[in-house]
Amino acid sequence: MQEGTSRIAARNKIFAYVWFDVEDYVTPESNDPPLQAIRILKKYNVPVTIKLVAEKVRFMKEQKRQDVIAAIKDYCDIGYHTDAHSQHPLIYQYIANMDVLKGSKEINKRERRGLQELRNTFGVTPVCFGHAGTQWAPHYYPFLKKAGIRVYLDATDIVNINDSPYWYCGMLSLNNQTKNLIRFDRTFETPDGNGKLRKKFESIHDRLEKKGGGAISILWHPHTGINKVYWDTLNFANGKNTPKGKYVLPEQYSLEIKERALQDFENLVRFGSSFSDVQFISATDAHRIYQRQLDMVLGASEVRKIASGLSRSSKISYIKLGDEYISPAQAFCVLVNFVAGYAKTGEVPKRTAMSEPLGPISPFKSKVKSSKVSLKDLLFASQKASRFIAARGYMPSSLRVGNSVELEPSDFLATLAGVSMMLLSRKPVSDPILVQRAKMISSERFVDDLAFKRACEWRILPKGFKAPKILEQAKLQTWTLVPAVPKV
Repeated sequence: MQEGTSRIAARNKIFAYVWFDVEDYVTPESNDPPLQAIRILKKYNVPVTIKLVAEKVRFMKEQKRQDVIAAIKDYCDIGYHTDAHSQHPLIYQYIANMDVLKGSKEINKRERRGLQELRNTFGVTPVCFGHAGTQWAPHYYPFLKKAGIRVYLDATDIVNINDSPYWYCGMLSLNNQTKNLIRFDRTFETPDGNGKLRKKFESIHDRLEKKGGGAISILWHPHTGINKVYWDTLNFANGKNTPKGKYVLPEQYSLEIKERALQDFENLVRFGSSFSDVQFISATDAHRIYQRQLDMVLGASEVRKIASGLSRSSKISYIKLGDEYISPAQAFCVLVNFVAGYAKTGEVPKRTAMSEPLGPISPFKSKVKSSKVSLKDLLFASQKASRFIAARGYMPSSLRVGNSVELEPSDFLATLAGVSMMLLSRKPVSDPILVQRAKMISSERFVDDLAFKRACEWRILPKGFKAPKILEQAKLQTWTLVPAVPKV
């Protein structure tokens, strides 16, 4: 099969991924459902990604449940789900006033113990990570990439591109399946729950089939198969920290409901497996399927396409380039390097390096005392920005051009796009240069302020918790946001 045909086939495919959050380190009986569920999945040859809380792994060892650990190690993709999940201070609490870089360092400091627990126990670096509760934040991503974790797997409404996988901060994110998420928790409380799940699966499948492909996310917290209430609600709600040894055990379901939970889960797995055009995948599979090249060298024609697209619109978002999408951060990087290359040699570069830095880490509004800048000052600013990105790995928050103009990245990028088009046309560049104004719209289109507000109302957080800095940072990092495109 030719590559082009293969990519079309991949885009028309419906993928489904099953994932568990295994986290209850309070209830001894909660060790059983993951083992029972793995046996069901093996029966139908359906892969599963299990995100583990490190404290849960320690709990299983204390309970001498090597059988559960061995089954997970033998069959599952291993994911990391924080060190202690709901113990305070929560991650949201201690990164609330930090930018992405400072927050990432603090997460590394507090989470590396838990990550090492999983590495020691399972002999691998977890393939994916997902936040505890509702605590999605961009601050995780630099920590995860440095740790060798390749996929962000969870569910949040805060960032969403058409309910599909996306890339954010240079990491594949299976993280916004709002319409395509099937949550198995509690559905088995009534006899008709499984029928509703099957209808939902079929409805999602039919919609994605008409759309030309997509991904279905299937989540289960296995402890809900035995516990009537969440283990952490009883012990850590509203900022409370119940010490180990005094944990409150959740009330358990009747034997009938426990058995129905497993039977309904098997029925759902069997039903999903019956669709010939549905391919069940793990997090490892997803990273291969939605692969993306972050660093590359572009020719003049590709630079022209990027600059042309940016110069035609005052609204900045991701850009289609061939079969791939280019993030605004990549576009910023390539045009900065292109103009900096011209400044260095006086010749239009034939090849230009493109990487994907993080977005800026602080907001800034342009200060423009003059509507025009000299070409010399713009070239100097481009060289400075190119060195900044190479040294620090993130975009500058502001760019000074001469003595009277300081631009936010969107305005600087729009101005560079116009200059790049003039350079590529081989015509004399007008001097002085008219400053172009543009707006980064990804933060408005794909970040939901109300969803973040709801995230801050998670029952485990202290009442009245707010963290506007986290939302600010989430919007700044939409410079790195692009849809994920299946390749194989």
